[in-house]
Amino acid sequence: MKRTILMSLLVIGAVVAVIVGATTAYFSDTESTTGTFSAGTIDISLVGENSVSFEVKDLKPSLTRWITLTVHNPGANDVVVWKKLTITSQIGGLHPESEDAEDPGDTINNLAGWIFYDLYVNGAPKILETQQVRVDNVNTVWIKLGTLAAGGDMKVEQSYHLRPETTNWAQGDVMYGTIDLLATQTNDPGGPIPSSGTIGLVAKDKYWIPDSGSGAGTVTYSYTGGSLTASFIGTVPLANTGYSMIYYPDPWPGTGLCVFGTVNSDGSGNITIPSGTCAVPVAGDQNMPAGIKIWLVPSSAHDGTKMTAWNPSDYLFETNLLPLP
Repeated sequence: MKRTILMSLLVIGAVVAVIVGATTAYFSDTESTTGTFSAGTIDISLVGENSVSFEVKDLKPSLTRWITLTVHNPGANDVVVWKKLTITSQIGGLHPESEDAEDPGDTINNLAGWIFYDLYVNGAPKILETQQVRVDNVNTVWIKLGTLAAGGDMKVEQSYHLRPETTNWAQGDVMYGTIDLLATQTNDPGGPIPSSGTIGLVAKDKYWIPDSGSGAGTVTYSYTGGSLTASFIGTVPLANTGYSMIYYPDPWPGTGLCVFGTVNSDGSGNITIPSGTCAVPVAGDQNMPAGIKIWLVPSSAHDGTKMTAWNPSDYLFETNLLPLP
């Protein structure tokens, strides 16, 4: 481009030289127009809501609670709307006698790991309860709701369903959180979701509470056009054992899983798995559109295409789903 501009200037200079040296005159006319350039606005608001903080309590096994929001676009541009749920605290709340036998110290407070979550936008399902996506899976994860036209409204319905196998430890417990909504331009391909970053993996006890003392580590990842490259460094529950880092698509047994890499842990359970690549997600992964699961499991627990054993005390699980742009 710079070369083209320079040549144009040289030609013009030559013409000027000819004009200066001759008596020929040329008619000319110039017209001009004035233009104004302004930045558009991106804006959304909640209808009938002063706050998006929430509290889920008085849940019982198989009972469902709903939170409904109406999002309005008061601007002149269509926008893409995203939603993020963040758990701010979980407490024991009331401590009835029936809970005391299983949880005498009132310390087992993990409703987020025992509540299935579903999501509807304008009546259409985004995540169904039957997909068994837990609240802790979507904690802090941006989920794309869809496009909201200028001047339009979007009805967002979310339900919280306490799993039927939940026992008395959960009686009286309370979960608090916030719901954030974000509007982005319609031509922003990734919105708030980065194409690279880190997520944590951690061991979990029988109440699905993270137990970093039994094992934990960090996945470093990058995503490009359907391929996820990831590596891991941390500690696993079993020493001197072959472990695989896998992409695990629900439902069980994870048919279509992919192995990023396999390495033996050392005598202290320390392990480093170099970068490997998997195509994600596979069709039918029930964790979508919220994200995908990355696990660390003993190599003997899978056959390369699906899980063949379930010994969760030996595994490292996601702290939340890894969202995809």
